[in-house]
This record gives sequence, C-alpha cells and structure tokens, in this order.
Amino acid sequence: MVEVIRTSMEDRSAFPVGAQGAPLIHIHLVERHIFGNSTVVKIWGQVKIAAKEIIFARELKLNTLQVLLLTVESGYHYPFIPQKWVYHKGEFDNYASVDILAPSAAYQYEAATSHASAARPSTLPHDGSIWLNFIALGE
Repeated sequence: MVEVIRTSMEDRSAFPVGAQGAPLIHIHLVERHIFGNSTVVKIWGQVKIAAKEIIFARELKLNTLQVLLLTVESGYHYPFIPQKWVYHKGEFDNYASVDILAPSAAYQYEAATSHASAARPSTLPHDGSIWLNFIALGE
C-alpha cells in the first residue's frame, strides 16, 4: 500500500530559494524502532521533486528529519546527481533542501525554468522534476 502526499504551496511561501514547486511524495513503508526512551522512525518511499525545492519533516510523517538518502529513478541513460542539505537537525519540523545536478550538461535542474526548448539540455526530463527513491530517518 502506498500513501500519496500532495504538499502545499502555502508552506513554501517563506522560502525564496527558487521556483518553489510542490513535491509529490509516495510513502511505501514506515518502520518504528524503540530504544529506551527514544523512538527512531525509518521511512521508505519516492518523491517527485526538482532542484532547489524543500521537503519538510512533517511531509514525511516525521517530527524531525535527521537523515535523507536519495537515489535517482529517472529512466534516462544520463547521470543525475541528487544532493541534499538537512537544515536544523534535531529541531522540530525541520526541512531538507534538494539539488539535482546533470553533470553531462553542467546544468542544475530546476522546476519552472524559462529555457527555450532549443537551449535546454536534451539530457533532462521535460516536466521540471524527476523521481527520487528515498530513505528518511528521524523521530
């Protein structure tokens, strides 16, 4: 069973990082481990996201996001490199910023870019975002 989470643009209005879109999140599995007084939650799923977009801990059903492991599922025969930075680790409802690079095109892959189709590198998908598999750890 898959839980589909459609994120809200209202949450992202305070983040002028770039052309903020709303990632589409599919959660496939949630595991909870209890160690004494603390609980660790491990989440497996997929997210459709573009570069310079953010993922809040609450969108992943977490109180705080500690670790986010991303791998590409693009269907294209070109390398994409996803990177992330988790802001305010350990704080309630923190977030991660995601960057997706295409080294063959020396191009960062952002949503809603205004490149003409002739100027846009042909190695990138057309809709502004790609699917990433993720494993998230938090509380």
